[in-house]
Order: sequence, then C-alpha cells, then structure tokens
Amino acid sequence: MKKILLSFILLLLTVNAGYCEDRYSKDYLQNHKHFAIMNPISESIAEHIIKSSLKKETGGNYNVKFEGYTTSSIRKGIFKNLEITGENIAPEGIPVPYVHLRSLTDYNYVDYTKDPVEFKSDMKFSYEMLLSEESMNTALQHKDYKKVLDKVNNLAYPLFQITKVSTKIQNNQIYILTEYSFPIASGTKVRVFVASTAFVVKEGKIRAGNIKLNSAYGNLSLEKVANLLNLVNPLEFTLSLLDKDNCDGKIEDINIVDNKIKIDGKIFVKGD
Repeated sequence: MKKILLSFILLLLTVNAGYCEDRYSKDYLQNHKHFAIMNPISESIAEHIIKSSLKKETGGNYNVKFEGYTTSSIRKGIFKNLEITGENIAPEGIPVPYVHLRSLTDYNYVDYTKDPVEFKSDMKFSYEMLLSEESMNTALQHKDYKKVLDKVNNLAYPLFQITKVSTKIQNNQIYILTEYSFPIASGTKVRVFVASTAFVVKEGKIRAGNIKLNSAYGNLSLEKVANLLNLVNPLEFTLSLLDKDNCDGKIEDINIVDNKIKIDGKIFVKGD
C-alpha cells in the first residue's frame, strides 16, 4: 500500500508540474478563458515599473500601456501587448524629442530575473522616432565619431583632411557642414563646404540622396560628395549610438517633418 501511495504521489506531482508549465505556454494563454479580475492591478503595477525604470535610465516623460493574460503570467514576464511613448528623453546622452514603440506579437516572454534579461520568445516591435538637429550634433561630439573621421582622413590624405562635421536642419532640409583643410599646403585656412541632402533608405542602409552642393572650394562632383556624405553619415552614426543593445532592427522609412527627422522601422528579437 505504501508503494502504491508513493507512486500515486509521484504521478500527481508529475501531472501538476506539467500543468503549471502549460499555464504559461502560448497555446494555453491564448486559447483558454482566464479569471482576470486582478489583471488591471497587475498591469498598472507593470506599467509603473516600466515607466520608472525607463525614466531612471533616460530621463524625459513616458506613457506606458501594458496588457497581460493572467496575473501569474504577468509576474513571470509574459505579456500580450506593450506600447511605450517617450518624449524629451536622452538615451546614451543623446536628446531624442519623441519615440514610440509598439509590440506586434501577442505573446511575449521576457525572463527579467536574469542578468542580463533573457528573451524566451520571438518578439517583433514597430517604432517611430524623431531626431532633431541637436540629436545629431550631440552624437557627433562622441569620441567614437573621431574614429569615423580618422578612417575617412586615412583615405583622403594627402588631398584633404576633415577636421569637423556638423548638421543644421532648416526649412525641412538637412545641411551637413564639413570643415576641411589641405595638409600639404602650409598656412592654408580651414575651409567649409555645405551640402544639403534628403537621407533615404536603400536595402536597410541610410544613404544620402537628392544632394545639393551649397558652397565648396573647387569643383566637386555630386557623386564624390555623395560618397563623402555616406562615409561621414551623421544620421547613421547617431542611430548606431542609440542601438547599443545591437537589436536586429530594420529601418523602413525616413522623412523630415517640422524640422525633425522622422524614422520608422521594425525591431526583431529572437527568443532563446
């Protein structure tokens, strides 16, 4: 009898363990009705935690909308929908006027108890971001941008050397101001040429397009200017600084709206 009772207990534990695990599966959560009277409270707590964490990391103001399946699955890090809107934030010290992130997958699982956190399911998000003139000029002061210029100058020497790159957005046009000098001509002053460009997306890369040369020293073809702008690309560098986590992202469109650069795209996260 004792052996039968022990076998029964082991069987019961096995069944319960399987049931508990199943309660967090995508199939179970999406295809069963759930007692969700406590969900609004759990969702509100999750929204507050996410908002506080983001504000601590980047400053600014956030609005968070969070939707889960059950209280227990929310505690485990599983959610149905997530929408984050941030204004006047500063990730990596770069001022960003606006960002909006929205989940496109309706089953998302993040193990937040791990350090770093682990993504337990495939997730997909859409995002919209606005960057200002200040955003790019702040990024161009980063120490890593000097490495970008060093690579360009190694290619350009001894024809010319770039000393500084800055941007200006005016009348919904992006102007790139490039300061340069001639290293083999002693006593020459630093010169500046200004080119305007409408950045476009080609095969997921940000490239200069519809280029106009506003001022320059000597004759420069638009093709050479385009090649140079793509090498010193301030917009691509700014986005690379914001993408420190190396997410698998895809930029889909770039426009200029009210003297802000509007970027739309997708972010893909692969689950373990």
